[in-house]
Amino acid sequence: MDSPRLGVLCAGLTTLDVVHLVDAVPPANLKVASRDFFMAAGGPAANAAVASAHCGSPTTLVTALPPHPLTDVIVSDLTDCGVDVDIADHTLSGPPLTAAIMITASTGERAVVSPTSAATDVPATPPQWDAASLVQDAGAVLIDGYHRHLSVPLACAAQERGVPVVLDAGSYKHYTPELVKVTDIAVVSDDFRFPDSPGDPHDTLERLMAAGVSAAVVTRGHRPMLLQHGDDLPVEIPVTPVPVVDTLGAGDFLHGALAHRIATLGFAPERLADDLAYASQVVGRSLGSFGTRAWLG
Repeated sequence: MDSPRLGVLCAGLTTLDVVHLVDAVPPANLKVASRDFFMAAGGPAANAAVASAHCGSPTTLVTALPPHPLTDVIVSDLTDCGVDVDIADHTLSGPPLTAAIMITASTGERAVVSPTSAATDVPATPPQWDAASLVQDAGAVLIDGYHRHLSVPLACAAQERGVPVVLDAGSYKHYTPELVKVTDIAVVSDDFRFPDSPGDPHDTLERLMAAGVSAAVVTRGHRPMLLQHGDDLPVEIPVTPVPVVDTLGAGDFLHGALAHRIATLGFAPERLADDLAYASQVVGRSLGSFGTRAWLG
């Protein structure tokens, strides 16, 4: 009998995204009509989970959501995408965090308004739950830097079992060192800056490696990604140019596809360049359509 496939466990932020396609972001006091719109679950961990499930991995999202009718909308959307949602923290109040997003039709660039800083706080009474049991069938764990009262215990439990942990870090937060300590592969954006850093991506790679990760990656949009592992010098991973309709969720999908690849094939630093190239191809498919769901069809 074949053993069950190892899955991907994503932990972190889930939002409700309300997205409009516009000709241009309007100035103050001007109302414009959008070309198109959609509503779906969003957030780095949630989008990564969608990509992982789409690539074929059994995928679970561990997150915090309040008891609210809109939470049902979020869970329904993620379930339709093949993601198993585990709401490990029900203590939030009010509606779920909602992102208002505008995509500029001519460039695919996004403008986002969202109260995500609320997801950087740790509740006074963290929920009681069994992180270790959740990682038993995981081949990779992805954390996104939000709801760290959930993601850090999961990452610790994963490392105790030898399960690789991928960190998605779009920006530096005051607790980022806590996340890096439980990370095997740190994937950060070009906007990520350590305090007092000169802003050079090579400096970012060096600091991440010095902090103890096994591999570090800096993503740079359409420019080649930078990868460093072990004592090797950084290498560039080309990104195939594609026509861009919408960049929303692109980085999140990269992380999810990478986690899928690691869960499926295992973590091998010498193969990471190929894993990132695979993830980049997945992202390329997402860039060609409006919204974070059309590319799944």
